[in-house]
Amino acid sequence: MQAPGLYVRYQGVDYPLVSQGSGWVMRTERATKGFEKAAATKGATTRYERRIAPEERLECFRLSHSGTYRGLPVRISPSNDGRVMAIAKDSRARENGFDSFERDEWVKLVPENDRELRITATRTPVPAPWLRSDHGGRR
Repeated sequence: MQAPGLYVRYQGVDYPLVSQGSGWVMRTERATKGFEKAAATKGATTRYERRIAPEERLECFRLSHSGTYRGLPVRISPSNDGRVMAIAKDSRARENGFDSFERDEWVKLVPENDRELRITATRTPVPAPWLRSDHGGRR
């Protein structure tokens, strides 16, 4: 599952979009034509980046995940080992093995392939942040 956040579609592929310095870059962990190897960070995986030109027009979207677990509405975030973090606001979550998380929220790590888990990915189109008026104006 892709992590929630801001993405850009480039040549038919979705890439995470990251603000970097005064501009924006697309990121991937695979060597990709047109991407350069990013500066190494201790303990991090190798990354490749492609700087986005200030006038470049690309499709951008925000990715989020929601769903249900045992009939309870949940917000979904990636975790590790094939699991996801299900976050519920319904107090019945305690009865379904959820632990207290934040005020009026409960969390449970659930295998991504659990038959009682239904996940819906939502792609919400957003304006390209490098073209917004608060980032130097539209071109």
